[in-house]
Amino acid sequence: MNQSGVIVHFAKVEGKLDTGPATCTIDWTNRFLLMRRHTAAHLLDHCLATLTGSRVETTDSWLGDDPYVGYAGPAHSDLDLKGLEELGNGFIRQGLNVDIKTMDRSDAERLITDAPNFARLPKSQKLRIVTIEGQLPIPCGGTHVRTLREIGGIEVRRTEPAEAGFRLHFEVR
Repeated sequence: MNQSGVIVHFAKVEGKLDTGPATCTIDWTNRFLLMRRHTAAHLLDHCLATLTGSRVETTDSWLGDDPYVGYAGPAHSDLDLKGLEELGNGFIRQGLNVDIKTMDRSDAERLITDAPNFARLPKSQKLRIVTIEGQLPIPCGGTHVRTLREIGGIEVRRTEPAEAGFRLHFEVR
């Protein structure tokens, strides 16, 4: 988290807490899995909007075991999960680039009108904007892969009702 130009890390302390310099390590295997799932979730937003012909609004997501993306509104009872999966995997095979840049919030709000998650973002002055090549830009502070090819593939598993709409469960392979 960035607080007034200072990067703040939240961590679980194992052992005795001491003052002074800290050594941090990243569990790269887990982080890369989360990056792949997170970028796949953005890709699924685009694929769902494409298949249904309507804008999607995300409500929540979970990137741990049994990952999902939550969407507002009623579930589409006739949603073609296999078609959604095939569309996503087609983009992955193309190896589309994932561009990340920082933008002033006021510029982002003026330029990006169809983002599925604007209302859920922190009220910071700068926003990270993630754009999958050829798709709508999305304000997001998460971690992402550099190209869709790094996702490997998507398996769309199921939908389930949720309080604010429905959840789309998936996995990367």
